[in-house]
Amino acid sequence: MAVEISISVQAQGFDPGAEYNRLREQNFADGATAMFVGNVRDFSPSETGERKSVTVLELEHYPGMAESALGDIARQAAERWPLGRVRVIHRYGPLDAGDEIVFVGTTSTHRQAALDACAFIMDFLKSRAPFWKREVGEGTDSGSWVEARSSDEDALKKW
Repeated sequence: MAVEISISVQAQGFDPGAEYNRLREQNFADGATAMFVGNVRDFSPSETGERKSVTVLELEHYPGMAESALGDIARQAAERWPLGRVRVIHRYGPLDAGDEIVFVGTTSTHRQAALDACAFIMDFLKSRAPFWKREVGEGTDSGSWVEARSSDEDALKKW
C-alpha cells in the first residue's frame, strides 16, 4: 500500500488538532500516530550560552523548491519505515514568538516506526529544508540571519 504524503508550505497558521484528525480520518490500519509541533521561541541561544531576545522570526523560501525538498525528506522516511501517512507543514513569513512554525505527523502500524520517522523528518528539516531565517529581537529593527548550528548537523549522524 502506498504511503500518503501531504506537504504544505504556507504563511497561514494551522491547527495541530485538526491535523491529527486528518491523519486519523478513515485510517484504521495504523495503530500509531506520532506528531511534532515546533513553535517560535522568544529567545535565541548563542554558542556561548547567552540568550538573545526574539520577538519575530522571519522565514523566506523559494516557492516550489521548499515543497520539493520537504517532499524528498518525507519520501526518504517512507522508504525507511512502514508508514501509512505523512503530513508536513512548514510556515514562512513573519512569525511571532509562540507561533507554530512546523508540523510533522506520521502514522504506522507500529509505534516505533511512527516515532522514528517523525524524528528523522524533523532532524532533516532542521538542516536540509531550504528556508532562510532572520531573528528580530526587542529594540531592534534589522535583526540577524540565523546560521546553521553544528548540533543540527550532529543530529543527522544518528540516521
